Amino acid sequence: MKREDLRKAGGSALLALAMTLAGGAAIWASNELATEVRQSHAQAQSGRDAAQRALSAARAEEAEIAAKIDRFRHLVERGAVGPEQRLAWVELIRDARARHGLGAVDYEFSPQRPLDPALAPADTGQLEATSSALRIRMPLLHEGQLVALLDDLVRHASALVRVRECTLSRAATAAPGGEQLNADCLLDWITFRPRSGGPA
Repeated sequence: MKREDLRKAGGSALLALAMTLAGGAAIWASNELATEVRQSHAQAQSGRDAAQRALSAARAEEAEIAAKIDRFRHLVERGAVGPEQRLAWVELIRDARARHGLGAVDYEFSPQRPLDPALAPADTGQLEATSSALRIRMPLLHEGQLVALLDDLVRHASALVRVRECTLSRAATAAPGGEQLNADCLLDWITFRPRSGGPA
């Protein structure tokens, strides 16, 4: 082979090698760029996910605070926050008795005490739940009178009224008003006050 041919062949080989190296470098650069793009996308997605989680948590906390405010406002409007209003409770019982045509109603409140935590409404925050049990006994013409009376108390009392137990029995003899049933019920009248040592 002539020297000139060898020179041409060598030049072609060098050119081919240079093109191969350039192609390899381009592929490597392309892979590196793709890796960087994927990493950048993953980081951006992670950042968006974190921001979305933070936003969702903030909205949930905002909704929880709003719900607490609504519950507290409802309790205040009912008069269930602060000292017991026993005089108002007694008047409510007397008025309800008259409204529902009940005969003699025998009732007695027990002393106020902290409410069993298992019975307390969930999430009372800085408020402590207290309760006064009411034992109430009355003759009835029919069960509907009892249901109406209890509904009246639950709806209108300046406390949260929870019916703990209630029994109905048939009277041995009819009462003067013709009542043939006797009701014996135990109700919790629940009120709230700031916890000791906590903010009002």
